[in-house]
Amino acid sequence: MMVSITTLGCKSNQYDSFAIEEILERNNFFIVNSPENADACIINTCTVTGKTDSRSRQLIRKVKRRNPGALVIVTGCYAQVSPREVAAIDGVDYVLGNPEKEKIVEYLTASKIQNDYKGKVDVGAQSNNLGLRTSMAPGRTRAYLKVQDGCDNSCSYCIIPRARGRARSLSLNNVLREIDKLIEKGYKEIVITGIHLGSYGLDLPSGLDIIKLIRLIEDRRYPCRFRVSSLDPDEVTDEFIDIMASAKTICKHLHLPLQSGDEGILKKMDRCSNSTLFRERIIRLVDSMPSLSIGVDIIVGFPGEGDAEFLNTYNMLKELPISYMHIFPFSKRIGTPAANFEGQIKDAVIKQRCKRLKDVNREKRMFFYSGFLGNEVHVLIESNINKATGLLQGRTDNYIPVLLDNYGGPTNKLLPVILKEITKDGVIGSVSVHNVINNK
Repeated sequence: MMVSITTLGCKSNQYDSFAIEEILERNNFFIVNSPENADACIINTCTVTGKTDSRSRQLIRKVKRRNPGALVIVTGCYAQVSPREVAAIDGVDYVLGNPEKEKIVEYLTASKIQNDYKGKVDVGAQSNNLGLRTSMAPGRTRAYLKVQDGCDNSCSYCIIPRARGRARSLSLNNVLREIDKLIEKGYKEIVITGIHLGSYGLDLPSGLDIIKLIRLIEDRRYPCRFRVSSLDPDEVTDEFIDIMASAKTICKHLHLPLQSGDEGILKKMDRCSNSTLFRERIIRLVDSMPSLSIGVDIIVGFPGEGDAEFLNTYNMLKELPISYMHIFPFSKRIGTPAANFEGQIKDAVIKQRCKRLKDVNREKRMFFYSGFLGNEVHVLIESNINKATGLLQGRTDNYIPVLLDNYGGPTNKLLPVILKEITKDGVIGSVSVHNVINNK
C-alpha cells in the first residue's frame, strides 16, 4: 500500500509525522510524496487557530477531490478537539486522535480487509507518554527532537492543552539516546522542541529542567549544532542566557511568545509573564549576544484591545531589538474563556493592525540581516532548492535564510559563506572559492 502524509502546524506535529512515516516503513508500507499517487492519505492537522481548522478542511476536500479512491485518515490536533466535525467532512474514512497515531498501522491494515470502516472515530484521552518516537527527518538536514509534549498553562485564548494534554517530558537517558541516533544518521542540526518546552523536566523525579538539559547538551560538545525552539519570557533566566552566550553548539536564535505588549491584555490572556519582564529579557539577551536572532509571537485583536492597547504593543515591538515576528489574528476557539469575552474586535480592524505589524516585521528582518552583510557566517546547506531562485539554500545559526549563488556541491554541510545582498527571497551569499573547489 502506498501512503502519503501531509502535515499542518508546529514542529511537534512535524515530528509526529516523521514518526508515523518511520513506523509505516518498518511495516512495509511505501511512502509517496503526492496524495494523488497514494492508496491512503494521512492528514496530520493543526487547530491552533480557526484559520488552521479551515486549512485542514480544505486540504481534506482537496485530497479527496484529486484522489477519490484513496483512503483518508485524519489525525492531529483538529481531529483530537473536534472529531465529529472532522468525521462529517465528505470523504473522511478514519478520525484518529493524537494518542491514536500509534494505531495507524492497525487501521491501514484493517482497511484492506473490511469495507465498513468509513466514518470511524477513535479519539481517546491523552496518555502520560510522548507517543511515537523517531530518529529520522526524511529529506531534511535538520532534525527535530521532541523532548516534551502537552501544556499545564491555562491561557484564556488557547485550545492546545485540550489537544495535547498535560505536560510530560522525555527522560534524560532517552533524550541522550535519541541525540546519539540522530548524530549517527548524519544530521548537522537538531531542534529541541516541545509544546511547552520550558516546562521540560518538571514532571520528572530527577530535578532536571530545560536549563540543565541545555547545559548538559552543551557540555557534551556534540559534533552538530542545537537550536532551542521556543521559551516563554519568564523561562529565559540569567543562567540560561549565560549558557547561550558562551555556548559553542547552541544556536544564537531564540523564539519568545510575547502575545501582547499591553499589561491589561496580558492579564486577560492569563499569560505567565508581563511586558516589563519581556523588555528586560530582550535587552539582557542582546547585550550578552549581539548576533542573537529573537523571534516573537504576537496575537492581534484580542478582546478588549483598543487603539491604546494595540499601540502599546506596536511601540514596544518597534523599539526593541527583535529580528522577526509571527503575527496571528485573534481566533475564537470554542471551549476557551476568551471566545466569550466582551469587547470582540472587528475583523477589518484586526486586518489593518496586522498590516501595520507586518510592516514593522519587514523592517526588523531587513535591519537584522543588513548587520551581517559582508561578514563570513556558517551556513548549513539544505537538501531542498529555493523554488523562486533555483539556488541551494541554508540557514545561519542565527536563522538568517541564505541563498548560495556559486555553489552546487554536497548538501548537509556547514560551510563559511560571505553574505552579499538582501532580496525578498533571502540573503544572497557566496561560498569561498576554496570551499567550492573542495566540495565539487
